[in-house]
Amino acid sequence: MQPDERHRRDPTPNRTLRGLLAETEWTQEAFARAIGRLGAEAGVRFRYDRTSVAHWLRGSRPSPRVQDFIAEALSRRLGRPVGVTQLGMGDGRSGGPGPRPTGGGDEAPARLYVPQGTAGPARPADQLAALTAAVVGPPRADSPPPAPYQLTLLTPPGLSAAGDARTTSTGTASSSAASGNSPVTPSTSPTGSPRPPVSGRRSAPAPGRGTSIGTEPTETPEPLRPRPPRALSPSLPRGGRPARRTTPDEVASVREHVRFFAQQADRHGGGHIRTPLAACLAGLVRRLRTGGDGPHHPQLVAGAARLSYLLARVYADEQRHGLAQRTFLTAAELAEEGGDPEGVALVRRALSSQAYQLGHRRQSLALAEAACETAPADVAPSARAFLCAGLAVAQAAEGERHRALAALRRAEHELARAPADLTTGPESPDGEPVGAYQDAALHYQAGQVRAALGDRDGAVRELRSSLRSRPEGESRSRALSEAELAELLLSQGRLEEACSAWQGFLEDSALVRSGRARHARDRMPRLLRPYAKERCVQVLLTRAGLPLGRL
Repeated sequence: MQPDERHRRDPTPNRTLRGLLAETEWTQEAFARAIGRLGAEAGVRFRYDRTSVAHWLRGSRPSPRVQDFIAEALSRRLGRPVGVTQLGMGDGRSGGPGPRPTGGGDEAPARLYVPQGTAGPARPADQLAALTAAVVGPPRADSPPPAPYQLTLLTPPGLSAAGDARTTSTGTASSSAASGNSPVTPSTSPTGSPRPPVSGRRSAPAPGRGTSIGTEPTETPEPLRPRPPRALSPSLPRGGRPARRTTPDEVASVREHVRFFAQQADRHGGGHIRTPLAACLAGLVRRLRTGGDGPHHPQLVAGAARLSYLLARVYADEQRHGLAQRTFLTAAELAEEGGDPEGVALVRRALSSQAYQLGHRRQSLALAEAACETAPADVAPSARAFLCAGLAVAQAAEGERHRALAALRRAEHELARAPADLTTGPESPDGEPVGAYQDAALHYQAGQVRAALGDRDGAVRELRSSLRSRPEGESRSRALSEAELAELLLSQGRLEEACSAWQGFLEDSALVRSGRARHARDRMPRLLRPYAKERCVQVLLTRAGLPLGRL
C-alpha cells in the first residue's frame, strides 16, 4: 500500500524540519530509510528516498498520513516526542494551511480515539468504536488505514523513547518508582492528557528481577489521580436514561465469542476473522455506550476487553502494528474498568511480545516485568506460566541469561501445577482461551529463549517438541513454528532438514490467512538463494510456485 502522494507546496523552505533533521545527524537518505522502516511496521510500503526529503525541506508537504510517520521517526531518533504540528508543515487542527490531519504522531491517536466534537481523553468505548469503524462501517472498508507504531505510548516518565534509561538490578523500573507510575503504563493517554496507571490489587513480583521467586508480593503503585466517580464511568448511559441491568446471558454470549474467535485465530489466522470480530465488537460498543447496571456488568466490560485483545492480536498478525498497539491499549483500559487485573497483565504481556518482534528489546523487557507485577497473586497457574515465559524471552533478548532461565523454570513449574484440562487452550471446559496456556506454546517460547542465548541446538529441540505437542488443527501456530525451525536449521548448515521443515510450513500455511506467515514465506527464497543448485531446494521452491529464475 502506498499512501496518498499528493503534495502541497509552500513558497517558504521548511527550516523547522531542516533543523530537526540536523539535530538527528541523519543524512536525507538515512531519514527516508527510517520512514520506510516505520512503514513496514505498520504494513505500509513507502518508496521515499533523499529526493523526497529534499522536496519536503523546500516546502513540499506529503499527505497527513505520511506526516505521522515522519513525526514518529524523529521522535525515536531524538528520544523525545515530536508532534506533527512541530514539523513546520502547518497545523491542520487550528485551521492552518493544508488539509486537516487524519492521523499519526500526536494526531493519530486523536483520529483513532477521540470522536469529532469531543474534548479530553476519549472513553474506552469510543476508542473501540473508532478502531472498528474502518473495518465494518459504511462504506465497508476491509483494510483499515495505517498508523505508526509509537514508542512514546509505551514510555513512562524517565524512560526515553530511545531507551536510554534502564531498570535497575535492585528493583523494578527505577524511573517509575520515582514518578509513582506503574512501570510501563503510558504516561499520557493517546490524546496527550495524563493517563493514570493501572491501579491495583496485590501482585506477585516479576521473577528474576530484584527479588527471588517466591518472595512476598509487592503493592502495585496507586494511580496519580483517583478513578472518576461512577457517574462519569465510560460505560454508563448518556442522556440520563436509566441503565439497563446486564444479564448473565449477555456475559455468557461474549465469553462464547471470545472462545470462538481465539480458536479461529490459532487455527486459520487473523485474516479470516478480522471483519466478523470487528463487527462483533462494534455491536458490543453500542451496549457499552448505553450503559449497564448490576453485578454482571463489569464482567461484560471485561469480556469486551478480551475481544479487543483478540482484535489487537489479529492486527499484529497482519503486521499492522500501529493499529495493534492502539487496540491493545484500549483493551487494557477496558480490563481496568471491568475490574480485571489479569486482563491488564495479559495485555502488557502481548505488548511486550509485539515490542520484541519489532526489535524494541528494552521496552519489551520493561513491559514483560510490568505484566508479571500487575497479575494478581491468585492468578491461575497457566496464566502465570504464560507471563513468566514472556518475561524469559524478553530477558534472554537482553542477554540476562541467569534471570531468563530462572523465569523459564518458573513457567515450567507453574504449567506443571495447572490442572490438565486448563492446558488445552480454547478447548478447556471453562471456555477461557485468552491467557490459557499449553505445553506447545511453552516449548515454542523456550525455543526463543534458547536461540536468544546462543543455544541453537537447544532451540531446535524445543521447537520440535512444540510441534509434536501442537494440535494438528492449529495450522497458523504450526506454520510459524515450522518457519522458525527451518531458519534455525539453515543457520546451522542443516539444509535438508531445513527444507523438510519448510515443506511442513508450506502445507500448513496454505490453510491460513496470516501476515506473519506471508512474511515468512517471502523470506524463504532469499534465504535459500545461495543453495539454488541443491536438489532439495529446487524441489521445495517448485512446490512453493517460486520460479528458480527469481533467485
